[in-house]
Amino acid sequence: MTTRPLRRLWASGDKLWVGGLSSLTVYENHQGLRRWVEGEVELNRMTNCVLAVDPERGRIWVGRGAQREADKFGPESQSAHIFCLQEGWDTPVTPLDIELADLVCDGDRLIGCQVDGRPGLSRILWSDLSASQWQTMPLPEPVVADPIGFFFPEEGRQGEPSGVLLSRHPHGVVAVDAGSGLIAVIRPGSPKVDFVLKLPPARLEEQWFVVPTPTGVLVAITRNGMDSALVHYSEDGRFSDEFNMEESSSIRGLAMVDENWALLIMKEFLTLLRLSPEPELVHMVPVSFEAPFRFGTVTARPGRVWIVQDSVEHRGIAEVRCEEGAPPELWMFEAPETQGAPLWTYARSRPLLVWEDEEPRSLERAGLSVSVGAAASWRRRFRNEGTQAMGMDIQVGGRPYKVGSVRITVRLDGQELVPVSTEGGEVRFEHRSGIAPGASGEVEITLHGQQAGTGLLAVTLSPWSPSRYLLDPTRQGETHSRLSSFLDTTVE
Repeated sequence: MTTRPLRRLWASGDKLWVGGLSSLTVYENHQGLRRWVEGEVELNRMTNCVLAVDPERGRIWVGRGAQREADKFGPESQSAHIFCLQEGWDTPVTPLDIELADLVCDGDRLIGCQVDGRPGLSRILWSDLSASQWQTMPLPEPVVADPIGFFFPEEGRQGEPSGVLLSRHPHGVVAVDAGSGLIAVIRPGSPKVDFVLKLPPARLEEQWFVVPTPTGVLVAITRNGMDSALVHYSEDGRFSDEFNMEESSSIRGLAMVDENWALLIMKEFLTLLRLSPEPELVHMVPVSFEAPFRFGTVTARPGRVWIVQDSVEHRGIAEVRCEEGAPPELWMFEAPETQGAPLWTYARSRPLLVWEDEEPRSLERAGLSVSVGAAASWRRRFRNEGTQAMGMDIQVGGRPYKVGSVRITVRLDGQELVPVSTEGGEVRFEHRSGIAPGASGEVEITLHGQQAGTGLLAVTLSPWSPSRYLLDPTRQGETHSRLSSFLDTTVE
């Protein structure tokens, strides 16, 4: 079955953007700046955390598509959210109020898709870049395409549904649902899905490469990493010729070079395909790739295509230059990388508390002594470096409380809190007012000595996440981060 790409590419002029499983790397002048993604959108079931990029406006959409894979992977641990952010650390983050399986940026609009429970292509939608109002693009009745003769339909076992992938190309956006054999194409600026082709569903160990052309869609299927079939379908599902490749010429990537030429990336060759008047392979140039499995591609401008090996750790980038009438030239760059500021952390979409005094970890354990019949207090200031918190849990517990050596009271900014529970050797308090981004506060823990004893007490502050980030928006008090400190307690 077609596996999802590990790399997604976007280009603007001489600038290349490469989105991976847990980072976004921007290459300029063959130098890369990598920005890591940490938190709830990291390593989401081997899918990209960076779904779409608008290079012209510096907008990035990160998150996880809802591909409905509970039967394969088990139920989701959290809802599949997609967030829009501007380039830069201090810019606002906007969650999309819609569940999408995948997303692309197509000029001045977004195009997303949804899947059904199979999972297979259910709906295609569009919105302007604000993502505030989504409209459905009607799916026309699929046209049954001419069968590809190189593969017998009964060969191999039919794969499991693999969800839907969207990609943007010079001649349109394509949605590929290999599990059901559907290919849907939306032309640039078109308000509708222009055509849908129906092919036999993908078998196991197949890779599908699909690129729209001015008059149809170019489809390459590689089975078992060895044999490939290439056809150029018209919009009515017909094709005039089929190209079959084996071993060293099996296809690993596709891209349109200009209106009439496509670039084929093979295991050991670069080849150009002329589309009209009749499809013809020309200029088969030998190249040497290290362990090529699949390549991510993007057309930067006519005659220039960026390619990157689709692996977890790609090594360098490459540009293919295709001048009219000349064979393709491969230019490979090591492209050294430097580390930039994180693109995403929990603080982008969740409250995140930190201690203001910034003590080293070795000082996170403070000593506190109290006499029987007396009281002693410990105070520490915190700050919210994340988004708005709807409230906060404060938990204090450990052996001194469990065995009755101390009684505990808590004040927040001078106001005493009422305990809401005293179970499991800890006492829990709730602060039901919001904590704004950047706001500070002080927590004060007072121990009242009851009987002699020693032990460790843990103090934990857990801010409440806004309801829009929860699986059940009606719930309150769910947390996604914690801030802790420890007290070495002695009661004499």
